[in-house]
Amino acid sequence: MAGNVWEWTNDWYNTNYYKEIADKNEVAQNPKRALKAYNSSNPYAKEKVIKGGSFLSSDPYSASCRISARMATGPDSGMEHLGFKTVLYSKMFE
Repeated sequence: MAGNVWEWTNDWYNTNYYKEIADKNEVAQNPKRALKAYNSSNPYAKEKVIKGGSFLSSDPYSASCRISARMATGPDSGMEHLGFKTVLYSKMFE
C-alpha cells in the first residue's frame, strides 16, 4: 500500500507519547496507542495518525513515502490520497 494512499489508523497522534512511556519506565516493546491526541505543532487539534505515503509524494517528500512514515491529520479531513485497509479479525491468530 505504500506509495498509493496515506492509510488511516485508529491511533491518536501524540508527539509526547514515547516520552511519556519512558518517564513511566514502561517497556516500549510493541507499545499500545496513545489515549489522547497532542501535536506540539498544533496543540488544540485532535488528530489521528496516518501512515505510508501517497501517490502525491514528490522528491522533497519521498522520505514520507514508506511504510514506517507517520503524519497527523484531523478525522474530518477528506483527501483523494487518504484511504484505509480492511482487516479481518480471527481468533486463529491469537
